Amino acid sequence: MNKLQLLSNMILPKAVYVLAPLLLLLVGCAGPLAVNTQLSSATEAYNEAAQSAKVVEFAPVALKEAEEALEKSHSLWEAKADKSSVDHHAYIALQRTLIAKETAAFNEATKEISRGEVERQQVLLDVRSSEADQSEARARRAQEEARGAQEEARGAQEAARGAQEEARAERALADEARRTAELLAERVSELEARPTDRGLVLTLGDVLFETGKSDMRSAGMKNMDELASFLKEYPERNIMIEGFTDNVGSESFNMDLSNKRANSVKAAMVNRNIAENRIRTVGYGLQYPVANNDSATGRQQNRRVEIIISDKDGNIAPRGQ
Repeated sequence: MNKLQLLSNMILPKAVYVLAPLLLLLVGCAGPLAVNTQLSSATEAYNEAAQSAKVVEFAPVALKEAEEALEKSHSLWEAKADKSSVDHHAYIALQRTLIAKETAAFNEATKEISRGEVERQQVLLDVRSSEADQSEARARRAQEEARGAQEEARGAQEAARGAQEEARAERALADEARRTAELLAERVSELEARPTDRGLVLTLGDVLFETGKSDMRSAGMKNMDELASFLKEYPERNIMIEGFTDNVGSESFNMDLSNKRANSVKAAMVNRNIAENRIRTVGYGLQYPVANNDSATGRQQNRRVEIIISDKDGNIAPRGQ
């Protein structure tokens, strides 16, 4: 049984549990009771969400919160509590159901975005902007819920204050996410890195080294300074340094040279106070060419060092073929 089926088995019976007592009360032996419009609307919205595989998979927590609020409203109505209390909890259930739908749509979209390679600005700005917009929307809904709770009953005032504090925190997180995304996009642009399915990749050509040697030229120090500065600003990110050569010379010579060049770049980072445990190196020699070795231009393109920058959790995907 996969995760989606398991979640469906857990949540859909709950939807039936919420509906069954309500239907029995509506069509029971004593005749139909008066219908609470607010509760009916909330129940209909919740059941629609609970039967959605997308909502079940991508927003189970929010859906559970909506279910709890709906059950509370139903219990109050069944106990013939004050209508304002029934309406209040039905309103909260409806709002949380809408939040569950919004959260599912957002999480699904985020998952789809992560599967493909997109432009640097889209990866680093659009997703964060979308997160910020979603956070602001949740904050506005929380404020509206708080105001509604204050109007319904005196006892809801405490909950309203809590919702307002949550809204301010959400806005602060949204603003911080946007600022972080904008700063990261700017720094990536300065590094001239490109997004790939392995992470951000910075390619350094053979201008860093003398022909057939691994000692770095002084002309490459600016690149090292910029990379070190970036790693200090983002200490959660690690790097993988990969060395490559053309096909001139023996395979063993090229493998040794590519390893030495990768380690030379690592040494430059360590000398700039970047911790060794954040750096991995590997030499591939003449493997994985990016151009044809039959021409001088192609061989020059193949003589390179690639630096892969990890994601925010420090992970780097392995190299494919």
